[in-house]
Amino acid sequence: MRIKIFTAAALLTLLLSSCGSTEKIPYLVKAERLQLYELEQYAKIYEAKIMAKDILTISVNTTVPEAGAPFNLGSNAGSMVLEAGYANVAGSALQTYIVDKDGFINYPIVGKLKVMGLTRVEAQDLIKSSIHPAYITEVPVVNVRFKNYKVSVLGEVNRPGQFVVENEQCTILDALAMAGDMTIYGKRENVMLIREDNNGRKSITRINLQNPRLMLEPDVYYLQQNDVLYVEPNKTKSKAAFIGTGETYAISIISTLLSITTLLVTIFR
Repeated sequence: MRIKIFTAAALLTLLLSSCGSTEKIPYLVKAERLQLYELEQYAKIYEAKIMAKDILTISVNTTVPEAGAPFNLGSNAGSMVLEAGYANVAGSALQTYIVDKDGFINYPIVGKLKVMGLTRVEAQDLIKSSIHPAYITEVPVVNVRFKNYKVSVLGEVNRPGQFVVENEQCTILDALAMAGDMTIYGKRENVMLIREDNNGRKSITRINLQNPRLMLEPDVYYLQQNDVLYVEPNKTKSKAAFIGTGETYAISIISTLLSITTLLVTIFR
């Protein structure tokens, strides 16, 4: 009788422990309760702003190849193909431009342009107005892209690493998806976001991924270039890290004996 009680108690404890842990696994718990007007109020298409040390590629497209060539430096500067009436850069990689600590790039012919703090579209408009009509008579099509828009995800995820974001927009959930999602040992309620500003100062923000109102905080929900997410291990993983080979062996023996005891009780009751 005592064996039955002991076995039942052990199974009940295991069940309750399992139920308690699953409550800490979901993201954005009860997000469906957010009001539509709240979601609409904070809804926006995030646009990254250019920061110091960013690497940019800039292309200037015109219907006359010779007009845009001086602004498309590369190993084969001025190499063009005609597409839909515009001469587009082809045949080689464009020269990249590094934004200096003061926010400037040194652009061909024009000279220094301050692009820090601008969105990609705003930088395109700045370059367009700087070369037309001062240097070319035709209104060009200017395209600015980030060459180094990346985020890093470390800690309790399945594929930690650094990830390049092609569309220059990345939410916290996007970053976790690229990293293969958190493991069951990751602390969803206390994720660390490390961010660096234009002056090199780092800030640390703690994020609760179970809080649905996270989606109403665009400055945190959307990651900036070079952001680092660190997922800390929960107590279960931390405790397991201190269990040595001897403790593991003892737990294995106890587990085996408990299974045998349960089997014998079932057979001979």
